[in-house]
Amino acid sequence: MKRALGYILILLLISCTKTNTFKISGVIEDIEPGKIYLDEQGVDRILPLDSVKINKEGKFSFKGHTEYPRFYNLNLGDNRILPLLIAPGEDLLIRSTKQDFPFRYQIEGSEGSQYIKDLNERLYITKKKLDSIQYLIHNTISDEIRQTELINEYNNIIEDQRTFSIRFILEHLTSMASIYAIYQKLDSEIYVLHKNRDVQLFKITGAALDTIYPESVHVRSLILNASNLEKQIRAMDIQKIINEIEPSLPEIALPNPDGDTIRLSSLKGKVVLLSFWASWNQQSMNLNPRLLEIYHKYHPAGFEIYQVSLDNSRESWIQAIQYDELPWINVSELSYPESMVAVVYNVTSLPTTYLINKQWDIRGKNLSITDLNRRIEQMMNE
Repeated sequence: MKRALGYILILLLISCTKTNTFKISGVIEDIEPGKIYLDEQGVDRILPLDSVKINKEGKFSFKGHTEYPRFYNLNLGDNRILPLLIAPGEDLLIRSTKQDFPFRYQIEGSEGSQYIKDLNERLYITKKKLDSIQYLIHNTISDEIRQTELINEYNNIIEDQRTFSIRFILEHLTSMASIYAIYQKLDSEIYVLHKNRDVQLFKITGAALDTIYPESVHVRSLILNASNLEKQIRAMDIQKIINEIEPSLPEIALPNPDGDTIRLSSLKGKVVLLSFWASWNQQSMNLNPRLLEIYHKYHPAGFEIYQVSLDNSRESWIQAIQYDELPWINVSELSYPESMVAVVYNVTSLPTTYLINKQWDIRGKNLSITDLNRRIEQMMNE
């Protein structure tokens, strides 16, 4: 019985090891005997793994081991790479010629690697179109109408590529190839997915892959990158609001405790303190009594406070309002931590306040009580 159990354990170990192995076989026609190299593509560096000889028939073979899909590169010792996405258990077959390698090749036995090939071929076509139009633009400088037509065509090609990439990602959210698509570039500086709103796609992709490959460094890097990009975009958006000469404040239209929707824009023409708080945040609760003093001092002259709660419990929110006897406008999405208003106004900590003048300009953020008093008094007299 013990001997039988031992055999079973050995078979299980062999089976697991075999499942996590992969094999790359290939033939490159018309190439002299030499070496071919296999590297792993890390997040910020390339890790050399192995090299094998190419025989006189142009054949070569690698064996490797991976617990989840990883990115790899084949090369002949130069900077030209053939990118691969290899999953555990795959048996790849690659065919090319010395003249075509690594840009034109056939591949079998690896779905992820085929996806990478398809993505690169589509991007290559786009780049060729853009190069042609750039040449025409350069040679039609004197024809403004034609230049405008060409520029529009150029932008449409970029948008077509972006649409293709988005569609690919959404259709392959469970494939690591979606990460490859996210980081493709039109040139050395411009990403295919270059718009601010594309960060939402990064977040969706990261969340989907994290449930399947949480150990992948590429997945972890994507999630971190998406988070950092989102913070940068939030900061740029709010800075734009503050710096614009005639800013249009993002609208807030949320229900108060009675269920009536109150719009921030309904207070336009008054000095307003836009305040973000939460009943569970002690700093917010400490600030409210100080704001009460300011409110009672300036409200008779037209000063208003529009307070947005980041609570997710209606009961806790209303109890806090009643406990502190807050007389001003109080609204809430009751959706924390998924508050869209907090995202729009770059609320990264509580409490957060914005002081808005009668002309609907933001004149201060997170001012001290002393500065609030001084600024409000100045604005009321403007």
